[in-house]
Amino acid sequence: MQLGSAAVIIFENAFYLWGQQRYRLGQESVYPIRVALQQYIASPNAAAVREALSSAVHIYEAGFSHWIAGSARRSQRKAELIDTIFEVVLQHRLPRP
Repeated sequence: MQLGSAAVIIFENAFYLWGQQRYRLGQESVYPIRVALQQYIASPNAAAVREALSSAVHIYEAGFSHWIAGSARRSQRKAELIDTIFEVVLQHRLPRP
């Protein structure tokens, strides 16, 4: 989950960089994925995403002492976890240059 969330943040920024590069004709070509990955690794976002998602998963898992397949409570908790993941990703987007 942490890797997937990081990938979404990196790809979103890489897409932005790619779009900016398209309008800068005649300049040296860069590799948007590589640049976005380097920016993510260098930013405090990587640690913040890891901590926030670890906490969210811990809370999600702690809410179940007995797993009951198909229970409404399990579905609600899963939806809450997914919402939390979306929120973490949106809060830790990389800044635009």
